[in-house]
Amino acid sequence: MATTTSMPEPGPQASIGTIGRLTGALFSPKRTFADIAAKPSWVAPFILCCALGLVVGFLLGQKTDWRAFFERQMNQNPRAEQMAQDQKDRMLEAQTTWAPRISFAFGLVGTALTILVVALIYWGAFNLFFGAGLNFSQGFSITSFAFMPVAVSSVLAVITLSLKSRGDVDPEHFLVSNVAAFLADDAPKWLSTLGQSLDLFWIWCLALVAIGFAAASPKKIKTGSALGTVFGIWLIWVLARVGWAAL
Repeated sequence: MATTTSMPEPGPQASIGTIGRLTGALFSPKRTFADIAAKPSWVAPFILCCALGLVVGFLLGQKTDWRAFFERQMNQNPRAEQMAQDQKDRMLEAQTTWAPRISFAFGLVGTALTILVVALIYWGAFNLFFGAGLNFSQGFSITSFAFMPVAVSSVLAVITLSLKSRGDVDPEHFLVSNVAAFLADDAPKWLSTLGQSLDLFWIWCLALVAIGFAAASPKKIKTGSALGTVFGIWLIWVLARVGWAAL
């Protein structure tokens, strides 16, 4: 009598490890973010981005000639022309004293707050507009891993700043990754603000946010719709910043 053998049912797909998620967010985002949504984790990318931001902030504070930087900004500000020289000197002294400390703190606190705010905005937007049904742990995990391009830019910034001498660093354009780095120093403030927003690594990050939320949602969300939502909200923010700078 012939016997039949049944094929074993395939088991559940193994979860991607932490290192695989860190690299997969950059190079295979759909599969990686679907895995992140199934088993949320945010500690590794969050700590990595904050630690790198801290190092960048420290190097920026040490390598920048802050007095020369603020003097240049003051000379470009029409309001400063109405100030007395002693008032300008006191302001420059205070700015020069506090700038390195603020730069050091902002590298850590600024990075952490940016990830948190971006997570809140897009987690809320995808749940509201698409009924994605994601909890905040999933949204925060997706956003943290989507910030891996920022980690890449921070590594490049650390290398760049380490190679420069003190005074050779422009704190606004220490990494040539946005349009503002190619504008003249006397460019209008609104144009410079717009150029700073058009940053290669930030656009990459937002694209990953869109891919991540689309891949993580139980409801099928087209990548084009997700990209339109993410960049549409970002465009509103950019226009608000540019408009404020133009005032």
